[in-house]
Amino acid sequence: MRIAACFGSVILCVACATSSHSPATHQMVVKSIDEVTFSPAIPNLPDGPQLAVLWGDPSTGPSAMLLTLKRGALPLHTHTSDYHLVVLRGKMKHWGVAQTEADAKPLGPGSYWFQPGNIVHGDACLDEECLVHIVWSGKRDGKLAPVDKR
Repeated sequence: MRIAACFGSVILCVACATSSHSPATHQMVVKSIDEVTFSPAIPNLPDGPQLAVLWGDPSTGPSAMLLTLKRGALPLHTHTSDYHLVVLRGKMKHWGVAQTEADAKPLGPGSYWFQPGNIVHGDACLDEECLVHIVWSGKRDGKLAPVDKR
């Protein structure tokens, strides 16, 4: 049942993303996990999150990728583009500015979220390593959210 739920979530994510965006070549893309190359998602943090592009060009437009994260929380941040995410391995938390990490529920394999662009949010990997699949509607970027100094 868990495998069916995970598979269903992945299909939902791909269907949502490909309904308006697909690889620019409109050709079939098939990659084994052994064929993808992970590199730092943030060039000046070589030991930080690692990404592997599956299709598209994240620096200019729609794309899909795998992302690995180590245990811990990312600071509150935003992205210009919307994205769809499915947790493949590990447990994650995802929350908005009106919540705290403590309020967010743990999300295991097969869990899904849609994050609209320009909305402040936080993420945390609760295990030693998490693996997620992300489909971006446009350029992949990230910016730290302003810190409230009240």
